[in-house]
Amino acid sequence: MISNALKLKKRAFISIVGAGGKSSFLQLLTWELIEKNKKIVLTTTTKMFVDQIIPFLNRGIIIESFSSEIIKKDIKTYFEKADKNNFAILIVQQYKELAREKFSGPEANILDKWWKENLADYFVIEADGARGKPIKAPSTNEPVIPEMTTDVIAIVGIDAIGLPLIEENVFRPQIFSQLTGLKEGSIINEEAIIALIKHPFGIFKNTPDKARRHVVFNKINSKCRMEAAEKISMALLSDSEIKIDNIIFSDTRQENCPIIKIIESKKE
Repeated sequence: MISNALKLKKRAFISIVGAGGKSSFLQLLTWELIEKNKKIVLTTTTKMFVDQIIPFLNRGIIIESFSSEIIKKDIKTYFEKADKNNFAILIVQQYKELAREKFSGPEANILDKWWKENLADYFVIEADGARGKPIKAPSTNEPVIPEMTTDVIAIVGIDAIGLPLIEENVFRPQIFSQLTGLKEGSIINEEAIIALIKHPFGIFKNTPDKARRHVVFNKINSKCRMEAAEKISMALLSDSEIKIDNIIFSDTRQENCPIIKIIESKKE
């Protein structure tokens, strides 16, 4: 199970960033947490496609309001109604972007406050956008990771390796180039992904110091992709200057068994 691979505690504030299967990873993890019969809040600190939450509509409630106080009151009322009421999706505003429905969630500082008040056992936050690309670099205002986050999950689509560094394949290719040193139009390789993960303004940008860091290499469905992920992992874990708690190999298209391999960091 994904939650076991992450070694989540009984309460966890999870912020998911990156690209290359972020939505499917979030959905699979959320389903697992729902089955634990714990109080769960799912939302975003940026923007999230409405269709990402459609699978959950018969298992919980959508709470929508511009007022954080109303949202908080409605969450508490819902959770207190019955033991089976344990899953809430928080929406501040719905709107259209490029002909698709999206929604925004409460501000990060509000979520931090609710975490301190024990409003839920698990907060699952999409803290980054990627427009469906296999890999991305964060802009100046990304990602939006709440300070109370206990676990940051950075998703990397391993299928980005071998693709040219252009807008079709990379969200924010110019920033990716600046962070990794790879020229736009060049072929993305393992070294570029290593640089993206290691850079202080890379994939773990804005991660709270106390938060655990998980790297997920997704879409591993071939020997060459496995070898590439292993090469990157060895480079990351041998670098004493970068903090990574574990590395997970996955293929979220295999919904019944998405986890392929787990590498634990031996760093203290």
